[in-house]
Amino acid sequence: MAGRYLLIVTLYVVLLFFSSYNLKSYKTFSITTEQPSTYWFSISYDGRFWKVNTAGRIYDIYPDDGKSLLEAAPFVTGFNIDLIQGKIDSPFLKYLPQKIPTGVFEINLKEKYIVTRNSSIVYITDIIDIQSCLNTLALAWQYMDPKKVYLFKNGKIYTIKG
Repeated sequence: MAGRYLLIVTLYVVLLFFSSYNLKSYKTFSITTEQPSTYWFSISYDGRFWKVNTAGRIYDIYPDDGKSLLEAAPFVTGFNIDLIQGKIDSPFLKYLPQKIPTGVFEINLKEKYIVTRNSSIVYITDIIDIQSCLNTLALAWQYMDPKKVYLFKNGKIYTIKG
């Protein structure tokens, strides 16, 4: 009977040893993967179109052909570029959403206006309202007249010229 207990205890110790060995081996391996840059918007600089990721870093360039202009939208302008670090320098970037709607062609942060894909211009009274304006334009840009100029104020789009 003591032989059975000795056998069970020995088996238990061996299994405990193997399980602790496997735990140590899992902890020693670490897999690091470099995540690809997530596209946010494009900029025009030095006669070329550049891609900017969600961290505000310039990471890629579009090919130099006529078709790339349409693929490069949305453009964001009205900020400074730090050429040494390859980064966009603007306090207004924090107001841009991570996903800019497809109907937006250009956003000018300094002059506070948005140009839609059908060439409508929408001015914003306060830069803080840019996200709510973009949410509104996600649905409304298709129905806006390209010959008119609009103003976004208090959650509404008003016609001001045209």
